[in-house]
Amino acid sequence: MEFKTHFISREDRRIARQSLTGKHGFKSFVEVNGVDIDSSLSDFSSLGFAITLEQSYAETLSVGDQLSVTVSPLINHHYLIKGVIIDKQPTKHGRVKISAVIEHEQNNKHGEYHPVHLSAAQGLKGQITHPFFYKQNSYFELESLSRRGFYATNINSDFTLFDHMEVCFSVGSIQGLQNIVGKISNVSLTDMNKIRCFIETPNLPYHAEEELAQYCFHFAQKTPRDINRAGLKTLHIQELVQYRFVETQAEYEAVLKLRRKSYASQHMCSKDDPIARFAMQQDAYGRILIAFHNERVIGSALLVFGERGEKPFELDLLLPISEFSRLPSYEELMEITAICIERHYQETDVLHGVFENMYREGLSAGKKYVMVASSEEWLDRYSLMGFKSTGLSLAHPRKNEMTLDVMLLNKDKGKTGKGMNPVRWWGVWGHVSLHLYQRRIIEYTPFQKLRVYFNRSLFGIDQGVKRFLRWIR
Repeated sequence: MEFKTHFISREDRRIARQSLTGKHGFKSFVEVNGVDIDSSLSDFSSLGFAITLEQSYAETLSVGDQLSVTVSPLINHHYLIKGVIIDKQPTKHGRVKISAVIEHEQNNKHGEYHPVHLSAAQGLKGQITHPFFYKQNSYFELESLSRRGFYATNINSDFTLFDHMEVCFSVGSIQGLQNIVGKISNVSLTDMNKIRCFIETPNLPYHAEEELAQYCFHFAQKTPRDINRAGLKTLHIQELVQYRFVETQAEYEAVLKLRRKSYASQHMCSKDDPIARFAMQQDAYGRILIAFHNERVIGSALLVFGERGEKPFELDLLLPISEFSRLPSYEELMEITAICIERHYQETDVLHGVFENMYREGLSAGKKYVMVASSEEWLDRYSLMGFKSTGLSLAHPRKNEMTLDVMLLNKDKGKTGKGMNPVRWWGVWGHVSLHLYQRRIIEYTPFQKLRVYFNRSLFGIDQGVKRFLRWIR
């Protein structure tokens, strides 16, 4: 049997509905004059419903009145639905059928965040599991997302969703997100008669947030600034950035422009200075690594294998001879200098990606120590990577009031984690060390091999414990 619903003039869109016949297991209660009355639910959908009442109870209800219905499709599942009556028709046996449209709230659910908008070409898809229909799922597409949640669209029109309904959903990203719980709001119907709604994610797991941020960064080609403004964190993106050494004049000019931009942000120069001012003597015999995102240089660093006299390190020119002589010999040193990372990428692990590539080159060349000069604000980052202070310091060549500390990383610390927390070491250097070993560039003694694999196992256990603790919270 088909139930027809007539809409008042302001509701000229079709409501996709589901007709209930036979024993459907729904319980419904209507609030009339402050009293809950049993009712018979005959139609329902995301946007409207129809109930049948005894005529005596329906007499006080008129078209345009507010109507509150509590629906219980499953034991311990109760939904309070508020609608506006749009039709009232007598039926057999002295009963009255009342049809109502649900007025869903429509506002900006992203709040103070600036959401990441996804185009059709950047489409991120997912799947909702219905909370009270047996094994019923629906696919959806994300329109925009933030830390508060996301707008989902193109949901099947026969897929009933109510405000404040909790649903289990998954979003297809780099690794795949499964079994996340969200809350429905802002339900509406699109021009294509598909359901659109906002799914709030108040308890979004850390791993899920990280995966969504990586998707926005890599596939939607958003910058860390765009993602951070949406309330998501972009900490682990180094594997989604491309690294290579400068090969063309255009790439070198892009590096000089990045240096100028970096120095200008620290008030060391004007943003309009000629880029030639930012060329270094070591550029001629060093190797410049660049990091790319969206075909744009967002990071660079200069790697120098010095030779005493002819090809000096930058620090060799800046430090007095008496102080530089306290460092290991020239043949054992490699220097990483002119490190420039775009501001919005500095809070990510792109810097670590730069050092991984530099470290690989240095060990391939047989070097034993990595040497850097760090400003105070970056000291903690270098310390986390295993660098130790040498006690030497100098004034920044472009800003005398800025002090730089000279720091060293021993090859063995990066190779096997000697002197570092084993869990932290695997997260920082473990992958590149194992890669170099597998490529036969470095060798492990039996004890070193045992140490490396032991560190990897500890790291896996630590990550498993953290995931479990986040799950039970």
